[in-house]
Amino acid sequence: MNTRKLVALVMALCLCLVSFTAMAETVTLKIAHNYDFVTIPDAVIAAADRLEERYAAEGKDIQIEFEKDYQRIDWGEYGKNLIFAYKNGDAPDIFSVSDVPAMVDVGMLMDISDLNTDAFVDGVFDCYTVDGKAYAMPFDLPVRVIYYNKLSLVEFGWTMEEAEALPAKVAAGEFTWEQFVQLCDDIQNAGVCTWGMAHRPGAGSDFLDVLQTLGGRYYDENSTLVFDEDAMLRFFQFIYDAANTLEITPHDLAQQGWPSINTMVGDGTCFAYYGPIYSSTYVAGAVNKDPQQFSEDVAFMMFPVSEFNEKPFVIAAPQGMGINSATKYPEICHDLLAELAAGSADLLANHADVIFTLSSVKAANEMEAITTNPIVADVGYMAEHAISVPSINGINTLNSEMLNAIVQLELGQITPEQAVENVKIQMELNIDEDEIIFE
Repeated sequence: MNTRKLVALVMALCLCLVSFTAMAETVTLKIAHNYDFVTIPDAVIAAADRLEERYAAEGKDIQIEFEKDYQRIDWGEYGKNLIFAYKNGDAPDIFSVSDVPAMVDVGMLMDISDLNTDAFVDGVFDCYTVDGKAYAMPFDLPVRVIYYNKLSLVEFGWTMEEAEALPAKVAAGEFTWEQFVQLCDDIQNAGVCTWGMAHRPGAGSDFLDVLQTLGGRYYDENSTLVFDEDAMLRFFQFIYDAANTLEITPHDLAQQGWPSINTMVGDGTCFAYYGPIYSSTYVAGAVNKDPQQFSEDVAFMMFPVSEFNEKPFVIAAPQGMGINSATKYPEICHDLLAELAAGSADLLANHADVIFTLSSVKAANEMEAITTNPIVADVGYMAEHAISVPSINGINTLNSEMLNAIVQLELGQITPEQAVENVKIQMELNIDEDEIIFE
């Protein structure tokens, strides 16, 4: 081949290469997330690299890039901002969800019901399901539990073996809520700790776990909000007694703030606390303990059976992401979530490992990242007992009004009966009558 022909051939090949390169498609997705645990959006971004490889094997040359929008604002404000952006045609393609019913009402969430739910822990999609359709994918299984200090039990007279066996006794129904409350009181009276039991300082569904332990329900089979008056009275009576009769809870606990509460739980000033297991991140950090040190001091148990409740349980409140129904790239966004649920479950296991929680995907819970995690290695059994609460219109209003009552009860300013009446009035005023059942 002469030089002229060789040059012509090289030029032709270069033109083909340029033409092929020009055919490659670069897709830029905007991804939004709020508050901590950026391992959630980071998992999506990491999955994109693997999805690109799969696309290449299928003959599709697609490069996926991301524009990040990570914030740290109130979740209610975050949700409102997303809805406003959607109405103005500027919502992100993929985003951490907040108030799913409200987002579904405005039509901004894409139906992802065709994801392979067999890969997930049973029921984990319930909180993201509206009218039988799934509108977001759960990325984890953060169960709400009862923390207790093992070292306090040992100082009280238990052996370490007995202290570590308590979760199993609770799971078997052999240790009740009433016995645990009495234990909190006994340990405090023995001078082992300053306080017997603590809770979150702000509004939240953690309080509903105690309500459920006391036999209450706050939604029905149609996911309609329920105001269970008898159970609410039992709950408020417990809150009042804990602060004013037993005095195992500080009168001003709701005013103390997270740093104070995390510290008292972490250093054993308080024996017990109920809340999400991932709060271990903050509790351990407040007292400068690494995960291994923290797990040696503190253990977790389910909410026990009680006089009014026959089964131990935990509530799972998964964090998840949804897809903008108006995205230009619905197939790619959907494929990213499907990739995480299947071939890239290890990315979800890593997320769970980092924030101290179980995973929403069964395969991830069997991976070393979780089975060797000092905080969650021993709570895998809780996934079988976890209840994932559905989306409930009005739940935020109930939580807010319950907190107002709790503050006043702990200060001794109102009676449990007055608390029930006050909350009931506010629910009647602020929730449409077809969205709440009074019983």
